[in-house]
Amino acid sequence: MRQPIAIKLNDIPDVIAREFRDRDMITVYVGSNAATPTASLDAITAALKIGCPKLPYVRMVHLLLQGPVAYVEGGLQDRIMAYSIFSTSEVRKAANEGRAFYLPCTLANLDSLIDKDRPYMPDVAIFKVRSHEATGEYSLGLSVEALHTAIDHATCVIAELDPSMPFTQGQSIVDASSIDYLIQDDIKPVYVSPAPDFDHLPPAERRIGELIATHYIRDGVTIQAGIGQIPDAVIGSIKEASFRNLGIQTELYGDGLMMLQQQGIVTNRMKRQHMGYSTTSLIMGSQALYDFVHQRAGIQMRPCTVTNSAEVIRKNSPFISINTAMGVDLFGNVWADFVDVRHYYSGVGGQPDFVRALNDPTYGVPIITMKSVTTKGDSKIAPVHPPGVSLTASSYDGVVIVTEHGIADLRGLTIGEKALAVASIAHPRFRDGFLKSVYEDPLFTKIPGGRPGKTPHGVTMYQGSIALE
Repeated sequence: MRQPIAIKLNDIPDVIAREFRDRDMITVYVGSNAATPTASLDAITAALKIGCPKLPYVRMVHLLLQGPVAYVEGGLQDRIMAYSIFSTSEVRKAANEGRAFYLPCTLANLDSLIDKDRPYMPDVAIFKVRSHEATGEYSLGLSVEALHTAIDHATCVIAELDPSMPFTQGQSIVDASSIDYLIQDDIKPVYVSPAPDFDHLPPAERRIGELIATHYIRDGVTIQAGIGQIPDAVIGSIKEASFRNLGIQTELYGDGLMMLQQQGIVTNRMKRQHMGYSTTSLIMGSQALYDFVHQRAGIQMRPCTVTNSAEVIRKNSPFISINTAMGVDLFGNVWADFVDVRHYYSGVGGQPDFVRALNDPTYGVPIITMKSVTTKGDSKIAPVHPPGVSLTASSYDGVVIVTEHGIADLRGLTIGEKALAVASIAHPRFRDGFLKSVYEDPLFTKIPGGRPGKTPHGVTMYQGSIALE
């Protein structure tokens, strides 16, 4: 079997210059999230700054990158440009200032961007791998997403050998012959984040978690949940309720899902596809999480085209999908990647994939969660969505909205009923105003007999004991 050529970090620019000496522009697909190959990105940026060796114009295509992203700094955009499908603070700021592009795409459809003869088919793929101590196999570890497609089509495949990364099972295995260059150097390790404190989450998030666990989680369901205080609160409520035989099919596996699996709440025995193990495309969290997933057969990696596939989601019904959003309007439109049309925030991620896969209640429930107000006290519920922003769920999608004040199940409701339901779970400071505007607006057709003070269709108000601050 052909083995990769061992190189150092400072060899990367020379390799690219030699491989693409006749090209004016190349596309590089970059591994993401906790397995961001920061050291390699720094080496490329340093070469571009000094102009030696001479490199073609570089398009960097990627999901969320952890750590510093040197190539988005001002003054480099005539040599290199980020095309970010999902972003964190540094790339977000660059995109809002014209130093990076936001490339909207759901995770299930990543191949539509980077597959053969597609607009961003990569010339180069750069990512991290971990070698197996006994077999010598390579694993993509914490980040699989669309990397197999990138590897298949790139003419130059560069991998950082990172012993700090866990060796994960499933479709994370890469044969040595698929790697052209293996970086064996003093690289930056994988990114580690602290585990959540499930016993001290804020009350608003705990209310949301209680509402979802009480009304939608049942023994044997398959769940998708990300990371953040609201998903953590849902997981905490699931733990307290002692559900049994849950399954996991998610795009991002974190400390909370590990906790459920450690405690035997997650067994994956009821899943009809991938029975017996959790499936994910990305892993991100604490060192304890990385130690847990290392060589563990009970957690297996799959590309986003599998974890976010409507066919696979429906096979693993009943399926409960839990995602967060920036806001929702009275029509039931949801947005997650923009604050407004001039303020990009993150990306659509996989939210639309799960929403559309679960548009038939036969298969499960797509839940959108959010606190009712921003940190500045503004309502996250709006009369209409900001003009020009992309929607992760539209009014015709049957979603369930959950805030700390209650549930608005919008499935099967008319526009007027949706408006009353969404208004009912707004913060009390805004609720009466929203309801009044709906009742007084003749363009909203209301159900006969509806009146102020009567709980609208689809609404379940919070009745628990958790007091808000």
